[in-house]
Amino acid sequence: MLNQTRLLETYYELIRVKSVSGNEQALADYLAKCLKDLGLEVKYTYYENSKNSPSIYSVLKGQGLGEGPTLLLTGHMDTVDVASGWNTDPFTPTIEGDKVYGLGACDMKGGLASIIETLRYIKENNVKLQGDITVAFVSDEEVQSRGTYNLLTEHGLKADMAIMAECRFTDAAVGFRGRYSINVSVKGKTGHASRYPNVGENAVISASKLAIAIEQLPTLVHPKIGEGTWCIRHIEGGIKNTLSVPDKCDLLVDRYVVPGESFDTCRDQILNAAKSIGLQGKVEVTLVHRPLPYMESFVIDENLPIVKSVVKNFRNVTGKEIELSYDKSVCDSNFLVTIGNIPTITFGPSGKNLHQSNEFGLISEILDCTKIYIDVIQDLLG
Repeated sequence: MLNQTRLLETYYELIRVKSVSGNEQALADYLAKCLKDLGLEVKYTYYENSKNSPSIYSVLKGQGLGEGPTLLLTGHMDTVDVASGWNTDPFTPTIEGDKVYGLGACDMKGGLASIIETLRYIKENNVKLQGDITVAFVSDEEVQSRGTYNLLTEHGLKADMAIMAECRFTDAAVGFRGRYSINVSVKGKTGHASRYPNVGENAVISASKLAIAIEQLPTLVHPKIGEGTWCIRHIEGGIKNTLSVPDKCDLLVDRYVVPGESFDTCRDQILNAAKSIGLQGKVEVTLVHRPLPYMESFVIDENLPIVKSVVKNFRNVTGKEIELSYDKSVCDSNFLVTIGNIPTITFGPSGKNLHQSNEFGLISEILDCTKIYIDVIQDLLG
């Protein structure tokens, strides 16, 4: 039988341990102790130049001598920083009925607690498994996903399938859009402002026209994940205290993409839009530099064993049907699928107000989710 009291005590303790992005060390140590108490070997890894931001990983070996599949259970330890407007102490779990208020209570310390209690159940009940369970608790998901990327590229993290325990309970995600941040630099020609428009070419005006044209560009529509989008996030050009016509203006464009779209196709669209409004040769399109690759879009097959097992066991535990959804944003699942080639379903206990004040998780979902994880493991690895 599931030890509900211990599961919830673990959940509450996870909320008490501060783990804002860049400072996950204390939470990593707590989770490592939980794993070591089960007799598991725990390895730490730090992404480049990080001191207090480790990821940890471990393997619960099955009895199949490597013949069975490997299931990855994973989730991020970091939270966003404390927002203003909290009615309670964000690091003291406050229980009101089914709700538990606290920073990370929804995103995603409930999922971490469910993973820990799942492993405890498997060990304490001597559940016989043909396959292995790899568990990875990662850092930096709320910033650049350097924790997961480091495990994949530096430590060879591999699995046949994965559950990302993010806060999606009634609508497990089997696809995500990808994202690029694109810099669009528009050139003009300077001159004294008093002589404009007879002298000079105003780059701010040109960039503004291009921004409108970009917003109207078509995107691909994927039958499952929907359409891509453009968002002009920032515009900057000219010199405030100089009476000069702006000769340069930059646009920062967020581009969310679906399968079939790439940076190359996005760049071509922007350059064609520039040409259509008379800016040919005056526009440069580049990716905004970041230390990691940008996240590409993906969709996994709804008929994969991991997906079908989650659907079946969600029904068995809750008596309801789970929705298979396709997310508009990005998360660590993008790297797991597109870099690690690990089919990943994103499914974990949820709540509301993530990335806001008064965030809360739901006790009922944490309990049910843990039961589902246990049943899925016995389904696929038993």
